[in-house]
Amino acid sequence: MQKKKNKKGYIIAIDGPAGAGKSTVSRMLAEELKGMLLDTGAMYRSVAYFGLKEGAKTEDDFAHTARSLKFDPSHDRAHLLVNGEDLGLKLRTPKVSSLASSVSRYKTVRDTLTRRQRALGRSWSKKFPVVLEGRDIGTVVFPKADYKFYVTADPKIRAMRRFKQLQKAGAKTKLSDILKQNQERDEQDSNRKHAPLRCAVDAVVVDTSRMGIVQVVKFMAEHIRAHETLTNIQG
Repeated sequence: MQKKKNKKGYIIAIDGPAGAGKSTVSRMLAEELKGMLLDTGAMYRSVAYFGLKEGAKTEDDFAHTARSLKFDPSHDRAHLLVNGEDLGLKLRTPKVSSLASSVSRYKTVRDTLTRRQRALGRSWSKKFPVVLEGRDIGTVVFPKADYKFYVTADPKIRAMRRFKQLQKAGAKTKLSDILKQNQERDEQDSNRKHAPLRCAVDAVVVDTSRMGIVQVVKFMAEHIRAHETLTNIQG
């Protein structure tokens, strides 16, 4: 990971499996660093969400949907607007989550979204720290990211977190079903042919099983600030 001189911002890659706390950690880290958040997982979920609405069936259908969507940061730079809308929990339903994992295996969809993620990240990082959350950020999208973290947690704890999130939203589901869905998605994401879920060799692994969100964010922020300070001194 190398920091470019005379660069106001930098790229932070945060990867990991579903339910590990990536979304909350990424949002809070972006806020802590006064930066911007790019939830790349939300981009795939958006393709699945709009694909369902449009009756998409094939890879070409979903690739067309991916190319047609417009992505912008929200006014507070903490959310991704899709076609001008913050879709929120609409992207977190079990149906959308399952389809998003399947859609993410399509090479044409991944190629399209990867190009857009790189363009957005490079553009935003000219002025701000940019936190990119996903499953292949540090390995494929930005393999030379300035900072890389791999956020993970025990599968049962991840399932419980998602269960509580959906319960709070009023969704009716079973913890056992979510655990099974997470296991299936982990297997799909790790074994897909294109850009599988992997921990980058130079990533800092953060296990959130027994760490509070505030503690995790503090650890990451201090890690980044320590390296930024050292870089400024050496530069």
